[in-house]
Amino acid sequence: MGGTSTDVSRYGSGRYEHVFETTTAGVTIQSPQLDINTVAAGGGSRLFFRNGLFVVGPESAGAHPGPGCYRKGGPATVTDANLFLGRLLPDFFPKIFGKNEDEGLDVQASEKLLQELAEQINKENGKNMSVDEVAYGFLTVANETMTRPIRSLTEAKGHDTSKHRLATFGGAGGQHAVAIAESLGIRQILVHRYSSVLSAYGMALADVVDERQEPDSKVWADQGDAKDSLKMKIEELKKKSRVALQVSPNFLEWFPFCSNAQRLLEHSAPENTRKRYVDSDILGIGSRIQ
Repeated sequence: MGGTSTDVSRYGSGRYEHVFETTTAGVTIQSPQLDINTVAAGGGSRLFFRNGLFVVGPESAGAHPGPGCYRKGGPATVTDANLFLGRLLPDFFPKIFGKNEDEGLDVQASEKLLQELAEQINKENGKNMSVDEVAYGFLTVANETMTRPIRSLTEAKGHDTSKHRLATFGGAGGQHAVAIAESLGIRQILVHRYSSVLSAYGMALADVVDERQEPDSKVWADQGDAKDSLKMKIEELKKKSRVALQVSPNFLEWFPFCSNAQRLLEHSAPENTRKRYVDSDILGIGSRIQ
């Protein structure tokens, strides 16, 4: 969880889950990548009260002006709600705010913005909610927004969330980890010692990867030359990767995959040909055809 969004992925059975095709804003991209779900809920996500509902994001305060507590006249954000409720401690925050960039977080600014939201809510709904209740309500909405992609990667695919650990990263992750774990039935949370700077830390330690793919058009059969032909193509791709990486073969690790990109008309295709899965060991190289 960062400033503008939250990214979620699942690690299980010794590997991260990959997808071979994604569709974003109606544009389909056929490229192997980690199965990561992103939602617009971060520390800088703005807080609104619209049509009788608490709304968090997708608009963000950004780095400038940032949350209201950053002393730049910014709007109410998730960070302001956490600061007001005591979940963010100013004493442990760097004093880099204000005109001379030597002041800490402005708790009074956060309280003023949330008070204005509380007055709007009470006026429109005819209720008498306190500022604490309003701040907690917005955080509850933000937490629920972040649990949805976790459920889509676990429960929607047949995995029990209660059998997972929640690993939290990013500058804002630790502020919401307990509430999210409780909502999902997760009993253990892992917070890396470098969790707030893990993107930079991980980039320095990440493996160098060369991804290559090549289209092929063949009718699959358990008996025939299709299997040998695919093996030959994979070996050719390996040779190209060796040249590109220019490292000793002892340091190379291969993960070949075969993705079936065949598309059939749903109404005209016979039922037994609409979707077919081939056993992962059929190529003898640990690949899989989907």
